[in-house]
Amino acid sequence: MRLLFTKENMYTASGFVFDSFATDQADFRAVSDDDFNAAFATLAQAARQQIKGATGGALRSGGTGQVTTRLYANLDALRPLLDRLDIRLGLLPATALTVPAKKFGLKTLRDRLAARDAEASSRALTVLQQAIIDNLTALKTKGYTAAEQTQLVALHTAIDADNATQNTGLNVNTAATGAEETDYRALNTLLGKIMRTGRLLYKTNKQKRQQYEAAAILKRVQAAGPAAEGGPV
Repeated sequence: MRLLFTKENMYTASGFVFDSFATDQADFRAVSDDDFNAAFATLAQAARQQIKGATGGALRSGGTGQVTTRLYANLDALRPLLDRLDIRLGLLPATALTVPAKKFGLKTLRDRLAARDAEASSRALTVLQQAIIDNLTALKTKGYTAAEQTQLVALHTAIDADNATQNTGLNVNTAATGAEETDYRALNTLLGKIMRTGRLLYKTNKQKRQQYEAAAILKRVQAAGPAAEGGPV
């Protein structure tokens, strides 16, 4: 369903329409009291108030964006640890390791890091950490430290936590955005009913008819400017 006004203008524009409707309600009720009675007017105002605090997905995604920034920073922080580990693996003879060096999965992990794929990076990190544990004695002979191992584990934990938070935030944002869309469509349906009836009801009265025409209403919204952000009540 196409909205009669943009979401930014919907609250203010609907205020102008409902003000006109309140003034002309007797004429509307004379046409159809079942459709335009007091209960309908209450429903319309409630629908308008429902969108008053709508923030939109862009604002809600701000928090998720901060988590994403931190997540990417932690993914990037893994790179120097992997490079130093790669050097040490190259210095060790194959017979000193329980598995071939390629089984540590450094290439796979680097590829996933480059793709910013946190979940796949986490799986590759799990493989890597186990390989390090299995070969810790050999790696220590080439300078691998407990501090590096601790840092790797800490980054893995932080990445998993932020990835989970990000996924939850995206789910919440999607649900909230869907609810807002439903509210806008509900208000739009009521506006459409009033505006269509008003245009036909005052077809020969240009001044009155324009109070129910989207283009004329939008001009009133623009003329009101930021000071009328809340619109008529």
